[in-house]
Amino acid sequence: MILLVGLVALVVFAMGVTQKKPFTKGARIVGAAFAGLMHLQVVIGLVMTVMGLYTPRAIGHLVLMLAAAVFAQVMLSKNRRQATPGHRLPLIGVSGALVLIAVGLLAIGRMPWTMTTFGS
Repeated sequence: MILLVGLVALVVFAMGVTQKKPFTKGARIVGAAFAGLMHLQVVIGLVMTVMGLYTPRAIGHLVLMLAAAVFAQVMLSKNRRQATPGHRLPLIGVSGALVLIAVGLLAIGRMPWTMTTFGS
């Protein structure tokens, strides 16, 4: 789900940059949905770690997912504080987070296209 919302956010922000549209409420909602899902993923990962449901290679995954969530949130927050918010900072934030997510999935030996609903 997070990858789908991330791709939607990527498209919305890229279109905003290329078409030089003003930052709208819809773009803000897409960014907030992506950041919220990232935070939920971090909480789930931390709960699983505390419960002992992890392998040693999952530590790298956890660190990369935390970095992705922080990076996306920082870029979205910086954009929100600007006098005239734009699409460039959210685009950088979502792009960077998606790259970190992909590297984090590689850290545990998985990729989105190889996973199923019930695990791989």
